[in-house]
Amino acid sequence: MQRSGGWARAFARMVTILAGSLSGAAVADWDEGPCLTWPCGERQTYAVFDTLFLQRNNTSNNVPLVVDGDTLSTVLAAPTLQFATAPGVRAVVGDHGPQGVGWELGYVGVYGMFALSEAAGNNNLEVPPTLSSQVASLRNAAASRVSYGSTLNMAEANLLLTHHHVNRRRYSAYTWERIRRETTIDWIGGFRWAGLEEQAAIDLAPAGGRYGVRTTSNLFGGQIGLRGRTEWQQWALEGWIKAAVAGSNLSQSQDRIVDAVSGETYRTARSSQAGTAGGIFDVNATLVYRLTETWALRLGYNSYWLTGVALAPDQFDFSTSKLAGTTLDANKSLWLGGGSLGIEARW
Repeated sequence: MQRSGGWARAFARMVTILAGSLSGAAVADWDEGPCLTWPCGERQTYAVFDTLFLQRNNTSNNVPLVVDGDTLSTVLAAPTLQFATAPGVRAVVGDHGPQGVGWELGYVGVYGMFALSEAAGNNNLEVPPTLSSQVASLRNAAASRVSYGSTLNMAEANLLLTHHHVNRRRYSAYTWERIRRETTIDWIGGFRWAGLEEQAAIDLAPAGGRYGVRTTSNLFGGQIGLRGRTEWQQWALEGWIKAAVAGSNLSQSQDRIVDAVSGETYRTARSSQAGTAGGIFDVNATLVYRLTETWALRLGYNSYWLTGVALAPDQFDFSTSKLAGTTLDANKSLWLGGGSLGIEARW
């Protein structure tokens, strides 16, 4: 009877633990007491500031931007524009409510994305025809330069549904099971915006020929995601994945093309707009080291992927038709990935 009673108590305890896990409640095993950094059932506010160091890759058109006027072979093209590591910031503030419902606001900015490609020739460099045949300062150049700059801003506002689990210390031969751990799962739903501003230019010397373009991509959409965080002793491991299905409002503008030799304007400034569907995807993994009960250091890896954007180099139009410079090449994508270093506060 005693043995049967022991099995009954063990079974009842297992059911209790399982029910607590499914409901998101704190589960006690051997060690009683409050949660490590977030007292169970109470409110927790947090703020995060990370500096980002991101490398960029994008799917621009593989078309010539500068050619050899003698052979018409490609000298410079969009894929030759390689971005250096760009700095950025991420700022997040949020609140875990006592009933498992919270909110979060976030901002990401990536600044100074810049690529430059140069080439020298024997007075035989020009933009692709037929534009080069109409503008004297865009042909017979000894040096060429293609520059490409970009800035990305993103903002989000989310509601959080939070499940908080506590794994108490267990009497076990395994070290990991003897360490008390807490796991927080956030189901994320909300709104996200991304704004991409770009400019590109082709410069030829010594004649002073120049052709410049600009693009703006604004993506607005609903977002869902999942974030997990496990804390033990002074450490925490955090990661998330978010995805937003967005509508893209795109525009491009072209500087007027002036023949620097004659001083005449060959093509007036032009612009166009378009709309398409796009996406914003965000993946992160971060290791956290707690300095005090409130402050901690963060070291992580980040990846961002945007689709349905307009890239500046794709807007160069070297034709001489009346509609030249009035079309918009869209539905491109860009990827950013790299490390982050920052600080967080939780109270």
